[in-house]
Amino acid sequence: MKKNLKVSFIALMCVLFFEPFTFGQQVKQEETQALTQVLAKLSVAFKVNFLYEESQLKEKQLVYQANNFSGKPLKQILDAVILPLNLSWYKVDDKNYSIFPTVSNTAAPVKQKVNPGIADSVAKDQVSGRLLDEHARPLEYTTVTLLVAADSSFVINSLTDPDGKFTFPSVKPGIYKIRVSPIGYSSYTTRPFTVGGNAPVSIAPISIQSSGENLKEVKITASKPLVEAKSDRLIFNVDNSAMAVGNSLQVLKSAPFVRISADNTVSLQGKRTMILIDGKPVPDAALENILQTMPAGNILKIELITQPSAKYDAAFGAVINIITKKSQIEGFTGDVRADGSTGKYASANLNTSATYKRKNLTLYASGGVTKGTDIFSISSERSQDPTDPLYYLTNNWSRITDNNLYNFQASAELQLDKNQSIGLLANGGIFYFKGPWATTNAFGRKNTRIDSVSYTDATFNQRASSYTYNFNYHLLADSGRNELLVLATFTPWQRNLFQDFPSVLYDGAGNIIRIPTHYQNRNKAAIDVYIAQTDYIHEFKKQWKLEAGFKFQYTNSNTSVDYQDNRNGQFESNPIFSNQSNLKESIASVYGILSKDWKKDKVQMGLRIENTRADFVDNFKQDYSNFFPTFLYQHNFNQDNNISISYKPTINRAPYYELVPYTVLLNRYTIEQGNPSLTPQFNDTYTLSANIHKLNLSLSYTHTKGTIGLFPYKQDLTTKVTYFTRQNLNRASDVSLYLFYPIKINDWWETLNSGTPIGYNIAEGPVLGTNYKLAAFHSDFKSSQVFKISKNLKLQIDAYYWTSYVQDLSKNSGYKNIDASFLLNLWEGKGQLRLGGNELVFKRNDYLIERNYGTFNSAERVSNDSKRVFVGFTYKFGKSKIQKSDTKLGNEDALKRL
Repeated sequence: MKKNLKVSFIALMCVLFFEPFTFGQQVKQEETQALTQVLAKLSVAFKVNFLYEESQLKEKQLVYQANNFSGKPLKQILDAVILPLNLSWYKVDDKNYSIFPTVSNTAAPVKQKVNPGIADSVAKDQVSGRLLDEHARPLEYTTVTLLVAADSSFVINSLTDPDGKFTFPSVKPGIYKIRVSPIGYSSYTTRPFTVGGNAPVSIAPISIQSSGENLKEVKITASKPLVEAKSDRLIFNVDNSAMAVGNSLQVLKSAPFVRISADNTVSLQGKRTMILIDGKPVPDAALENILQTMPAGNILKIELITQPSAKYDAAFGAVINIITKKSQIEGFTGDVRADGSTGKYASANLNTSATYKRKNLTLYASGGVTKGTDIFSISSERSQDPTDPLYYLTNNWSRITDNNLYNFQASAELQLDKNQSIGLLANGGIFYFKGPWATTNAFGRKNTRIDSVSYTDATFNQRASSYTYNFNYHLLADSGRNELLVLATFTPWQRNLFQDFPSVLYDGAGNIIRIPTHYQNRNKAAIDVYIAQTDYIHEFKKQWKLEAGFKFQYTNSNTSVDYQDNRNGQFESNPIFSNQSNLKESIASVYGILSKDWKKDKVQMGLRIENTRADFVDNFKQDYSNFFPTFLYQHNFNQDNNISISYKPTINRAPYYELVPYTVLLNRYTIEQGNPSLTPQFNDTYTLSANIHKLNLSLSYTHTKGTIGLFPYKQDLTTKVTYFTRQNLNRASDVSLYLFYPIKINDWWETLNSGTPIGYNIAEGPVLGTNYKLAAFHSDFKSSQVFKISKNLKLQIDAYYWTSYVQDLSKNSGYKNIDASFLLNLWEGKGQLRLGGNELVFKRNDYLIERNYGTFNSAERVSNDSKRVFVGFTYKFGKSKIQKSDTKLGNEDALKRL
């Protein structure tokens, strides 16, 4: 019955949304048709994409009779349809074809002819290069044309990738030149250069100037895919996602291989993950607050780096780089965004951003406010009396938080001269959290009446703030062969948390036994983080590249815990649970990476050295260094198929506050303490990856020494109190097969599939004096179904599931859910409306954690608000006129020598 109701509901939704649209409307075959309509039909019939600028094709008309081409190959159809219209075509790959105006008016339109069955006796070489704008930013998905130098006759076209790189894979010996004419930029033709000598030819980066054309009249029909796969990363184009509503955490949950835990910890492929924003590091202390307040509408794309090089901190096995939107259009532009969601509780936010760009100066500002309520709850049961296995203790608590979050960002970028720029950035947020935090502890024996119950009617009130100030300098010299980036960042973070814990103890009949001691807790923290970083890149001849850099991070942390109780009739500090601490920590690191690209092979070798010095005043001092070598080898069989192997070691340093012998009373029966004997955790990760057309497979093995986890270490059977501390396990390992496979089924339906078809992990170490070993297979997947209902309406459905798995020495139940959202583009792209829901079927993060350590056994269930519906609206404003810039890039002399 439920299944029939679901089917009926889906059918009804389809009728409501699909009725104005038809996927396969038939056009009378004898009528004159627009070329764009014909290409749309061919795209469906042959399951390919056509890349073109609509302004160049919108006036093209032809008489197209589909029956005349029945059974004929696409090549023959394109010759008949495209060439008579003074257009040319080029096969980019098996799924993409570029359509463009014929370059030469004196010669017949020429297309690339490839006959794989006939060997060419003439040696051919590869020609590659990079296309940049006047600010040294890559121009992506732009047509680059190779011409014969003598008569400018057309040879072949190439399309730049998201990094602006282009390649002509097979060019016969001769003298050539390259022409680029992207709309919005001045046309440019290089000086002639020679191909020959059985060696790849690398062209110096080509820099072109904006031309003053109106962008409103330009529309690129080819859109970026939702996710792009690269050799070491995936690029998640957020602006194309119907799920881009709410904050950045909600968007990340929709990205491949990303998992968000109940406490909002972000991990990529299960690895400890570094978060960057526009390539700049975010200190851990401020990370969660920043992600909670960053609107999804501010994000352009997210880079998911699964195999980071030695450039990145050794503390992280994966990197997520969140790239925000900043308009490159001359004049004043911006947008306003409003969205809200509701489940059991509701939240809403309002944000706006604006960019002003004139010549060499770009100014950007944004601000917003988020208000709402959320719930987070844990219910647990534990047995810890070996003399009475049926005796148990429950610990059930629920935290309802009223949130008021305010955020802002301002930045300025100035192009100093032909090859230098500087930038300033300031962002920050003020966060208020308050609400009830009720806890119930029950004691008794299973299947009998409860002996006693403790009710704690706690409340909390927290104010936090986080600011970041950044200066950066960028130098591009020698036509892009030398690049220098210098940045300095200062992040002050503060927190002031007050908690009140009044409680009452009842017997099984509901009678008051006694009023326990009333206690309060105030936790203050002030952490200042200073970062200085320099990165340098030098490109040698013959595809050699050197990357080197230095990073220094200094942390000054002051924290205090003032625990007070009224055992003497008034609130007084209890020195057992109160403490003050001051940590001064510095991490200095240097790295070097040497890489070489051949025609089909790439090798990258790196070394990172880190020195850590920590002075925990009146507690301990540390001074140690570590070496982290990295390696990557990749072999390209062709454009669509490659294989690579890599090695990456990482370190997980013990949190400094865990090294202090503190004591924190979590509740009356649970106490957590620090452990000065904690040592760092070391991981060695080996990865074998393969790209087979669009299928990306990665087999990863990680060996861990000294896994850090929170475990019970002492029990008081008289008071029923259990003491917990973080400690090192002996070893752990994980082997997992990762898969990413996007499939474009037709022109209106594509699917993105990612996950771990199979994995196996194991952990081993001592708990409560006994050695334990736990191992299990695991699997997970995430599948996004994207339906292009019409030109302006898109539906995205995300389904995700993972099986039970082992983490540290605990068993974790699986999880599953479904998200769905509609995206409607309004007013020619000026407006966007999103309507959908998250965790529509099950509770988010509603899963069970089981721990069994002899005399200690516990089962803990974690859950929070879910089954939420949301609506979001974005409106873009401002003019969109590109003005010509006189900025020079410093590569003019080099271009003259080509």
